[in-house]
Amino acid sequence: LLGLAVEKTDKDDCKTGISRFSAEELMIPDLKARTKADAISELAQLMERHHFISSADALVSAAMDREAILSTALGGALAFPHVRGVEGGGLTLAMGVSREGIDWSGEKVNLVFLSAIPVAVSAFYLRLMSGLIQSYSKKDAVEAAKNAGSGAALWKALVKATRHTVK
Repeated sequence: LLGLAVEKTDKDDCKTGISRFSAEELMIPDLKARTKADAISELAQLMERHHFISSADALVSAAMDREAILSTALGGALAFPHVRGVEGGGLTLAMGVSREGIDWSGEKVNLVFLSAIPVAVSAFYLRLMSGLIQSYSKKDAVEAAKNAGSGAALWKALVKATRHTVK
């Protein structure tokens, strides 16, 4: 379906926790998007710009097809748009924050986690989502993300929020 352009290096083997799936450059502390399609597009373009995926357009199209089947908004201000079945690369997660909130099929969403999921790690994706949901069920974690003023601050908040839930 989608080819990810990430090359696995020995350095990747040393990463732990959320760092295995995401990076500071995949954080958007102030999404410009006002719709779910625009939020997914903004995050996918970031993934492509930093060479984590090869085609933002293909990821957006597949993610919107998935949203048409069932919304990925989970309540509590969270949405987890994702695409399974990508080829190559590794599980990749980008995060964006909308302080005003985005209407996501009738839910108000402030935190958007976009994932590209290769076939080989589909089962692990469910454990990652479980850890993220557990972490962001805590109001202080949501507030820390909403208050992050930079990509570095958002990354730090994500790492802190998931330190016990994403291994």
